[in-house]
Order: sequence, then structure tokens, then C-alpha cells
Amino acid sequence: MSSAMMLRLAFTVSCLVPTAMAAQVPAELRETMHTRDEAVAKADSATWDRLTTEDFTAVLADGTLLTKSQRLAQFKTLKAMTPVPGQEQIQHYGDVFVRRQLRQVRDTGAGWVLEIWVKDTKGWRVAAVQVTSAKK
Repeated sequence: MSSAMMLRLAFTVSCLVPTAMAAQVPAELRETMHTRDEAVAKADSATWDRLTTEDFTAVLADGTLLTKSQRLAQFKTLKAMTPVPGQEQIQHYGDVFVRRQLRQVRDTGAGWVLEIWVKDTKGWRVAAVQVTSAKK
């Protein structure tokens, strides 16, 4: 393999390797994550809507796939709940941050929530969420 090809391969691999250092998460993103967590706990649909991309999708623990409008309609019927802090890990992939968090999920008890965060012209917003029930 030529040295140029090795260099390209090394560069490509380095771009794909995530960095899990919490210190590398921008303060603005951390604050936005906290604001969205509070919006979910308080069933604040206006804030949830503002911090969610237009092409958002959610996959719920039961396998249901929801668009933003479907999730927003469902969200508006929810009651507020007390947030339960859980384990969290954030990884950085180029312009995208992925947050995995073990937390209380409204209808299913403890669950893993995977969020895909992107920055667009409106700031940091969630583009996708997947919820999976956690083993007891």
C-alpha cells in the first residue's frame, strides 16, 4: 500500500473515531441539552418544538416511529414529571454530538435514550431520538 493511500486511510479513520471527553462539549450545547431536558420533564411543548429539528424522528421503546408533528401532538397531551438524573455519555462526531443517557422514561420505567444533536441556523437542536427499555 502506498504512503499516500495509508495517509488517506489514517485520516479517514481519525475522522470516524469519537471523542468522549465531556470537556469538549460546547457550553452552549450543554445548556441547550439541560433546557430541553427540563422541557421534556415539564411537558413544555413550545420549548421542545424550538429545540427540535423539522425533520426530527423518534423511535420509541415499543418500536413506534414518530415524526416531529406526531411526537409534538403526543407531547402536548403529557403531564409534567420529575426529572431523574441518570448515567450520561456524550460523543462528538464532526459537527454532530450523540448523547446516551439512562433516565426515567414516562411509560416504561428506566430507559436508554439516544439523542442526535446538530447545530443549524437556529442553534443546537435534536434531530433524532431512540428510546430503549433498560434491563433491570
